Amino acid sequence: MSIFALIMAVIVAVEHLFILWLEMFNSNSEMASRAFAVPRKLLQVTEVQTLFKNQGLYNGFLAVGIIFACFLSDPIRKVMVLYLVGCVVIAAIYGAMTASKRIILIQGLPAVIAFCLVAVAW
Repeated sequence: MSIFALIMAVIVAVEHLFILWLEMFNSNSEMASRAFAVPRKLLQVTEVQTLFKNQGLYNGFLAVGIIFACFLSDPIRKVMVLYLVGCVVIAAIYGAMTASKRIILIQGLPAVIAFCLVAVAW
């Protein structure tokens, strides 16, 4: 795999680790309110906190899967494609349709770029 593909995949993973942190440990913050375009008062609701924590955990799983795939042999790199396209890009499309159009650029575009670099390097 090319170094550029690896770097881009790691950037996507780090982005999802940041989202994990924001949703699980900092969801009741002004930063989360701005990032998710949700009123801060709503972020203080216990049920909303629970939903954010659950969603944050899934973002962490995405990050771990991508990092895991970065350091395995070529046949296992298919796992990276699964996570980049099958999870991150699909989640970005869904997020853009249901939450904010910006998600497709913030979350989806880096994953598409990483996927393209991985595909070219294969």
